[in-house]
Amino acid sequence: MSKETVAIYQQEYLTISMTFIYRQLKGLDEEFKLLVMANRLNNVDIFPWEYIYSQPKRSFKEKAINKLYKLIKSKYAALSNQQYNYYKNVLINENVKLVHAHFGPSGLEILPLVEELGIPLLVTFHGYDTSRLLQNKKYVRQLKELFDYAYIITVSKNMRDRLIQYGADPSRMKVHYIGAPLQDFVFHNRKALNEKAKNNEMIKFLQVSNFVEKKGHKYTIKAFREFLNVYPNSRLILAGDGPLRNSMEDLCNELNLNNYVQFVGKVTKPEVIKLMKEADVFLHHSVTAENGDQEGIPTVLMEAMGTGLTVISTYHSGIPELIIDGYNGFLVHEKDVTGYVEKLKHVLNTDNSIRKNAYNYVNKNFNIQIQNEELADIYRFVMNSEC
Repeated sequence: MSKETVAIYQQEYLTISMTFIYRQLKGLDEEFKLLVMANRLNNVDIFPWEYIYSQPKRSFKEKAINKLYKLIKSKYAALSNQQYNYYKNVLINENVKLVHAHFGPSGLEILPLVEELGIPLLVTFHGYDTSRLLQNKKYVRQLKELFDYAYIITVSKNMRDRLIQYGADPSRMKVHYIGAPLQDFVFHNRKALNEKAKNNEMIKFLQVSNFVEKKGHKYTIKAFREFLNVYPNSRLILAGDGPLRNSMEDLCNELNLNNYVQFVGKVTKPEVIKLMKEADVFLHHSVTAENGDQEGIPTVLMEAMGTGLTVISTYHSGIPELIIDGYNGFLVHEKDVTGYVEKLKHVLNTDNSIRKNAYNYVNKNFNIQIQNEELADIYRFVMNSEC
């Protein structure tokens, strides 16, 4: 039996932070023929795929005409004529039955084309497209056109509610959690934190994320500085890279934390798994950036919970849908260093019940195998619905 063809459309394929999209591709490949359409190609060696079609804006003239078109038509995003015709041929020749666009701007770009061809459109919103971009009037106006035609996925209930306020039809929306590959991030039994604290054993705290504002590194570092006054036999490992790494290293120097905080740089998936296995507590102090940018639900939190780490995060965007404070992890308010320190102190008194609750909750609600099965059902539903 031949498989229906689904086109995954993105402005860019794929940044390292978009690993979750690749996991969806691989997870649905047995049920559908999946092809990728993207204007820019990156990391194809890391994320190889058999069917990739790409058409960038090549010439200065093409870019200028496209920019003028968006200005005249008051559009936030639009394909150039060359891109439109190229992808039109792909969709027709490949007999595509559904287009799944990732991120709001990608949905806006591909909308006129799928409308012309009568192909159903599904758009997943992930984070900045339901936070920072909502401050852009052109983007918001164009979203209303998208909501009239497309089916919408949000990766949290928080995002769903936000888009409803901007005109999205709840009957054409689905909350679909991305999920984590728990078959890779396996649970490890650890000595309870209250036992380690009683014996004054080393306790390792870990954060794995890009060094960007919304990851809240400076609040983690400041809280950890104060926490050391209570439990000095602690270490903080910060994995990842990004534009704020140097300033965070400078902050650690200012706070005399060089012997207590380690920056390990970019890490591969096996290295992340190893770091998680060796750690005791996972930290991820998500905050709303100055430009309004917010997280969805970081998959790294799901992965950490799956390995049995005690997690501390924030009341931010969809994170409370994953972490229930005091049951399967701990939450503090954004930028609340004092509250953060109190939670760090509190985990010293916890046993392993929090960790077991975390694993069970993630395995039931955020296992990527289950979530990919749900996504396949969404694909079939949208393909069989009227546009």
